[in-house]
Amino acid sequence: MPRAEKIDESRVSILYELSKVIASSLEPRRVLGSIIDAAIKITRANSGSLLLIDKETNKLKIEVTRRYPQRLGAKTVLKVGEGITGWVAKKGVPLSVPDVSRNKRYIEIDEDIRSELAVPLILEEEVIGVINVNSLRVHAFSEEDLGFLVSLASQSAQIIKNAKLFDAVRRRAEELAVLFDVGKSITGTLNLGEVLKQIVRRAALLMGTKLCSLMLLDDTCRELMIKAVHGGTQKYVKRPNLKVSESFVGRVVKARRPLSSIDVRKERGYKYLDLARREGLCSLLSVPLMVKGEAIGVLNVYKSTPYIFSKGEIQLLKSIADLSAIAIENARLYERIMELEERIRAMEKLGVMGEMAAEVAHEIRSPLTTIKMLISTLRGSDGKDKRVIEEEIERINKMVARLLDYSRPKEPRVEMMDINKILDETILLLEHRIGQQKIEVKRSYSQIPPLEADPERLRQAFLNLSLNALDAMPSGGALTISTRAPGGESVQVKISDSGNGIPSRIKNKIFLPFITTKEAGLGLGLSIVHRAIEEHRGTIKVESRKNKGTTFTIKIPRS
Repeated sequence: MPRAEKIDESRVSILYELSKVIASSLEPRRVLGSIIDAAIKITRANSGSLLLIDKETNKLKIEVTRRYPQRLGAKTVLKVGEGITGWVAKKGVPLSVPDVSRNKRYIEIDEDIRSELAVPLILEEEVIGVINVNSLRVHAFSEEDLGFLVSLASQSAQIIKNAKLFDAVRRRAEELAVLFDVGKSITGTLNLGEVLKQIVRRAALLMGTKLCSLMLLDDTCRELMIKAVHGGTQKYVKRPNLKVSESFVGRVVKARRPLSSIDVRKERGYKYLDLARREGLCSLLSVPLMVKGEAIGVLNVYKSTPYIFSKGEIQLLKSIADLSAIAIENARLYERIMELEERIRAMEKLGVMGEMAAEVAHEIRSPLTTIKMLISTLRGSDGKDKRVIEEEIERINKMVARLLDYSRPKEPRVEMMDINKILDETILLLEHRIGQQKIEVKRSYSQIPPLEADPERLRQAFLNLSLNALDAMPSGGALTISTRAPGGESVQVKISDSGNGIPSRIKNKIFLPFITTKEAGLGLGLSIVHRAIEEHRGTIKVESRKNKGTTFTIKIPRS
């Protein structure tokens, strides 16, 4: 009798110590491990395991084991109702089996096991799992053992739920933090190619998958084209387009909802099975990329082994897809705006060419008149008139060449150039108008080392700024142009006028498209200037005072 009391006190002490350990931690693995350790101590068992029911699959998954064969791992699952443990999970009642060899429900895991004791983990009248202990002896477990294990299970059920909830909240917080990071990353650029690369890389890392691919619909919306891949070989990247009407992934576009497959190699509608085998692709989760209720493509993630994606994982990939669809649409919109701006830039250039053509016509008329007069007196001259004629013809050639250079479309090209020379050429193009408006041109050039830039882009920017300056001084004034090289790392250009200034209401918006104070014109000149300077990683600032004039300050890195 004293021995029995001592054993009871020992078991109560184990339960008490377990409650302290569990109360000090909400880490699921530690909590579950403490429970099964206590179960083995209380019952003096040789081995044990704790299994929880997966509600999605209605199967028992082993969470922790002690002293089981190595082949019995965390991936081992039992159907509810299967074996002694499954029966306990289904019925919700404890079961003691004195001799497993005499029980037809027993599924042999270890040939040395002789007796088994299993009790359900019940929370709010619902079975959430089973505690299972085994012994190498027959009739190893008493009624007292069963009672203590039931007490342990009763104490553990709520604690397991709390630990699971804590873990779920923690994982959700981590996912939200990563999603926020993903959102910042893929919306931090408007370059579509870079956006797509960021999406597949982040999605693969967040979902823990072997491969992630992003496919977009073509212009006909009949085929899906691979646009970005993370984790695949070049053969996968270069595979042919998928027809929406004939492919497994195409069903995602048509249904506008996620689809998954435990093993794509067994899917009847899956294309390129040989490629999937070579790439080591097995389980697939595919979610649609949705914009305004319409699918524009799909985001796919692959596991290398059979896998069932949980509801949480599906929702997580959907969240990534939603963020991605917004980023893709923004990048596409930006590309369309850039294309439109290029077209408008060409229109603006045509408008400027019209003004220049009139100026060139005036400029050509003067040397032609001189040539005509000289030709009539050429006979008997001493050669001086010939030199004048040659100079005037060369002047015409240069003027026409500059006009052709400006009007002829060119690909962007970077070369070493003299910025002072570019500015002089710009002013020369406006020489006639400058004379007509009685504008005084003041130049203040520093010795500037050659600049690595696109001369055509900068010439167009300086021409637009100079034309704006002339427009601001219809009755005359001063156009001041200066250059400096502060610190030697950058070049500074200032273009100033003495006009009426920019109205304060639009000063902060002056570089936006379609902002203008002129009665005629689209208001795109300064927008084009701003883009040209940005293309050179430079900056442009404006200072303006009413009736005092305007100054544009441009800074461009030397390389």
